[in-house]
Parts: sequence; C-alpha cells; structure tokens
Amino acid sequence: MPSDIPLSNPAVAPSDIQAITGTLRSTPPTGSDCRAELEDAIAASTGCGYAVAVASSEQALSTLLAAMGLGSGHEIVLPSLGDAACLRATKRIGATPRFAECDPGTLIPTASTIEAVATSATGAILAGHSDGWGTGLPDIATACGRLEIPLIELVSTRLGSRCAAAPAGSIGRAAIVDLSERSLISGGEGAAIVTNDAHLAEACRGDAFITSGNPHRADPMPEFAAALALAQLNRLAKIIDACTAVAERYTVCLSSMPELLLPAMTPEVKSSWSRYVIRLDETFGAEDRDEIIRGMQRHDIQAEIGLAHLPTLWNASSEIDCPIAASIASRTIALPIHADLTHRDIDLICQTLQLMVQRATFRRG
Repeated sequence: MPSDIPLSNPAVAPSDIQAITGTLRSTPPTGSDCRAELEDAIAASTGCGYAVAVASSEQALSTLLAAMGLGSGHEIVLPSLGDAACLRATKRIGATPRFAECDPGTLIPTASTIEAVATSATGAILAGHSDGWGTGLPDIATACGRLEIPLIELVSTRLGSRCAAAPAGSIGRAAIVDLSERSLISGGEGAAIVTNDAHLAEACRGDAFITSGNPHRADPMPEFAAALALAQLNRLAKIIDACTAVAERYTVCLSSMPELLLPAMTPEVKSSWSRYVIRLDETFGAEDRDEIIRGMQRHDIQAEIGLAHLPTLWNASSEIDCPIAASIASRTIALPIHADLTHRDIDLICQTLQLMVQRATFRRG
C-alpha cells in the first residue's frame, strides 16, 4: 500500500506535463531531440564536456566500465557502503569487486583504505559523497592519480551538489548520474554517463549502444523520460533550495534526540539533499532499525534502510572485511525528503521517529 508521505517525490509541474505531451505528439516520438538536449544540460550542470543518457544507472556503469576496456580479470574498487547497482554492474562485465572500508565520519572510503585494497589488477575506483556527511573525494582523487587508476565518481541522485568549487560529476575521469524516481529530477527512469573524455563518451555511444542484447551496452533513455527530466533540470536550483530547507528543519526538530547522529551542513560541500540519512547510535542494532522503519511505515511514512553494506550483499560471510561499514549500515535510516514536504509533514515524521526510537529503547530494557 503506498505511503501517505513518500520517501521521494520528484516535483512535476504543469510545464513538465506540457514537455511530455509535446514529445509524444512529435512524429515519430523517437525523433524528438529531448535526449540530446538533456545530455547537453547534464554535461553543463556537472562541468563536463560530454554526457550520454541511458536507461538506468546500472546499465550506465556497466557500459562505462566496458568502454574503459574492463571486464574479466580486472578488479573494481567499490565503497563498502553504497548502492547494490554498483555490484550488479561489476558482475555484469565479469570483473571482481574489492571493497574499501569507509571513514565513520564521511561514510565513504579514504585514500588509505583504497590503497590497501588496490592491486595491479585494479581497473577503476568508484566513490561518491553522501548528503550532509562531508566528503573525502579530493583526497581520493589524489590517491587515484598517485596509483594511476581512474576514478569514477558516483554522483548518484546528488546532481547539483558541489565539493568546494567543483560540481558533482567533475572530479573523476567519468561519473554516473542517477535520473530515476529517487532523484530530485527524474524522468521516472534513466541515468547519464558524464566525462570530459571525448573518446570515452564516443565509446559509450558506439554502434552497439542501442542493442540491449549486448550485455555491456545500455539502452538509450526514452525520449519522453528525457523530456520530463529536462523540464525539471531547468528548476533544479529551486528544487535544491526547497530540499535544503527540509533538511534544515529536520536538523532542528531532531537535534534534541541523543540517540541520533544527523547529517549536517558543511562549508566544503554544498549538498543537493536528495537523501536525508540518519544514524542510530551504537547501542542500537539492525533489528532495532528494522522495527523503527516498520513502525514508521505503519504510520504511513515511507522510510527505508539508509545505506547497504556491499560486502555482505556480495558474499554473506564477508562482513568481517569492512566491520566499520557493517556497523554503520545496520543503523542507518533514510527519511522522506523532497520539495513537496510541508512543515506539518516534517513535524509528523520527526514525532513518529521519536516515538519509534523510544519504543525500541524500552524493548531493550
């Protein structure tokens, strides 16, 4: 049953509907230029020269890795906390994942944890930052340069974020931008590969690009989805401002709960606030987190596990590989955040969360 307060809800304006209608009325709809226009706009937003819009982030990553010449016999360094799509893309090209332990502050790997798992077989290093938890990406980029291994930046749903003066997507050799329903702007599906490397972009857009039978190539993003994403991209700054206001109110409302660690505004990073992930303190475990999430869902508030522990998803017995990430993953909760949330919605979410945390505490005695 759908929740009254959804986890994400990309804002659809009348102009978005007009854009889709115009695309569907074109003759034929596939002859529209929306995808090309979206690619130009995404490239400009990320500070890159080229973008390739495809059907999903998983397909985007596997296509990019294959275009870089990676596959069987290569290793890919992945963050220990992240999106399972990274694992599926790595498996799709036949490569082997190696997991870098996270920093408990930024929730992403550090230069030292990456260097600890990189080998002569490592073909790429994947990393991105989390909204409100700072970043170590500049140090990671420096380490990748020292190791002479390309960095792929996982922008994910955080289009519009900035790290110091650099827009998200501009730090690595290439980046993956998620344009699915989880993103602040969305065509309902899709993703984009962005890069300053013209040859790499051309490889991602090769003749086999539109052939879904090739496991290393992605289907192009549908024109109607591109039309919707393009219309929303034109309002991205206003959407980010609205989500930033939501994050600020969450921080005010939840700061009195000692059981929580909250994301924060940091001077070196401007977050787009596509996600708001909180952490329970170390007295809580996965069972407590799951019961809190179920309790919120019973109150028609959609919450979910905030971050996945990728080593466990790859191999259920590998938790010891990245114990810090395993502990953090067991205590993260993603709360609803989108431009349509009202103050009343936010207050209700915070009150319900506080009640569920209190119940979990009482159960433990």
